Amino acid sequence: MKVIIAEHHTWDTVIRIGNHHYCREFMKNGWETLWLSHPVSFVHGLKGSNRERVERARSGPYKHENGPVELIPFTYLPFYNAPFFGSLWTLRNNHRFFRPGMKELLSKTGFYKPDLLWITDTDSHFVADYADAKAVAVRIADDNTKFEGMPKSLKWAEEKLCNLADIVFVTSFPLEEKLKAKYPGKVKLLRNGVEYGHFQCEFDYPDEYRKIDGPIAVYVGAIDSWFATEWIESLAIKRSDINVVLIGKATADLSRLKSLPNVHAIGPKPYSTIPAYLTHADCGTIPFKRTPLVESVSPLKLFEFFASGIPVVSTKWAELENLGSPAFLADNADEFAEMVGMAIDGNLKESKFDFYRNYAKENSWESRFSFAMETLRGYL
Repeated sequence: MKVIIAEHHTWDTVIRIGNHHYCREFMKNGWETLWLSHPVSFVHGLKGSNRERVERARSGPYKHENGPVELIPFTYLPFYNAPFFGSLWTLRNNHRFFRPGMKELLSKTGFYKPDLLWITDTDSHFVADYADAKAVAVRIADDNTKFEGMPKSLKWAEEKLCNLADIVFVTSFPLEEKLKAKYPGKVKLLRNGVEYGHFQCEFDYPDEYRKIDGPIAVYVGAIDSWFATEWIESLAIKRSDINVVLIGKATADLSRLKSLPNVHAIGPKPYSTIPAYLTHADCGTIPFKRTPLVESVSPLKLFEFFASGIPVVSTKWAELENLGSPAFLADNADEFAEMVGMAIDGNLKESKFDFYRNYAKENSWESRFSFAMETLRGYL
């Protein structure tokens, strides 16, 4: 069987998101898999870090070792958040400016008639017009309308895809509540999960940790506009004996943390190394601002922390309240600092190690994939 996975990120990006894990599950179960990445253009080529991606797009489909075939379309009409380029007309028509064209690309890869379209990137709505698929599943992982700088025209693409989809998977209870009345009978809750086995080996102590004296509260993930920098600052000041390690690409302003000796921002790390940083920490943290975007987030890192056997302290938001996980949920910076202190001082990593891991095991990507396939069984 064949599946096309439409995803914004490239296959080999440092970031590991849900579709990377679903792709692995498809391949493990014998599916031929095409990873359709977000289209690129001459605009991407102007940025050095994207030039390799542009070159790959120009050279055609690429087969990754132990991975899927990846297709990155090249377009002469890019869609991005700017006057005209972010317009509904551009969104609806930029695929007409692909070179080679989308029909030719799908024919070349042998995915012109896939069994399943699995679409997360709403920008890639066009693939549904070209691929003659038996079934279409749309996976909504975030409330895309709440992202800063997101073109308003993307709402049209999401509505188009949800209307033509056989099943609409959503990753959180708030998203389910928002969409189930609009698309009756289609919306199914499919939360994020964890690659449980990835966190179960013995891992060497990270070099960065060897320079740190004392317990460690760790965060891993994007450090963006939703990151509550002031909560980390408050924790670091109130508990100078606790070290805070931040792992991830930082686009948020962290200047107020630089003078704090117990805060260590060590940048992004490959997914293969993340278990070492989590296993040798004492507490996992998710300090997010409670925004309309965050309310519907299903955080992968929550399950990854628990798979590593460490307690979790997070901001309280709607999805986490509904989830009912063992995480401590804080309403404000003071509660956050107090709860991190309780988790570490109480040595919960040792006393609840197996409990946390068992919770994570129940939320594996394997179980999520099995549910998705059972849901789609009648359409394939």
